Amino acid sequence: MIKSVNQFQDDCLKLCEHHYPTVHNQGISEHHIGKAFARRMEHTFISFNHASNISPLEMLSSEDNPRHFRISSEIGTVWMISHHMVSAGKTCRKKLMLDIHNWQQEYGFAIQPNDLLIIVSDHWISRSKNSGELLHWWMGELPDEINEYSQQGITLRESDSQFAADLNNNFRISPCFIKFGHPLKRSVNQQLVRKYLQLYAVLQWQ
Repeated sequence: MIKSVNQFQDDCLKLCEHHYPTVHNQGISEHHIGKAFARRMEHTFISFNHASNISPLEMLSSEDNPRHFRISSEIGTVWMISHHMVSAGKTCRKKLMLDIHNWQQEYGFAIQPNDLLIIVSDHWISRSKNSGELLHWWMGELPDEINEYSQQGITLRESDSQFAADLNNNFRISPCFIKFGHPLKRSVNQQLVRKYLQLYAVLQWQ
């Protein structure tokens, strides 16, 4: 799983190169980021000699492109929820909790003890207070390289709420793995574009 997250950073870099203007306007669509990560998980299963199957979760109306997926194999299932944090405000964060709740309601009967739920989210950091707080909300701490964010005009702030606490309050569960990344690099000097943020969390559902 962790290997998939790390390799997914390279996948996103390639994806962004092909869809550069779109990504820089609004981020990668939930459908594209969800499908790309599901394929990365499939490759990981294959690398360990396990056949797997990707199927979309029917949690959205039929006219929408699927953004949540199920990657099934004989050693367990990875459930995947993708979520684009548009403003990073409380409404966006509640919507993520609602996505998890809807998944649990819809698929609770099929969740096995070894199954994992992975959440993949992305966001363009803006000058708003909510946007500056998102990384702290997700990780529970600010990154060490805070000066490098400042140099790119980004003001990171501490959040008065925490993703892990919200998960515990809503579902009585803690993430077993959380990570953030900046997969985009500037073509001139290969410097990370820190305004584009991806967030990952892995939950082992009981």
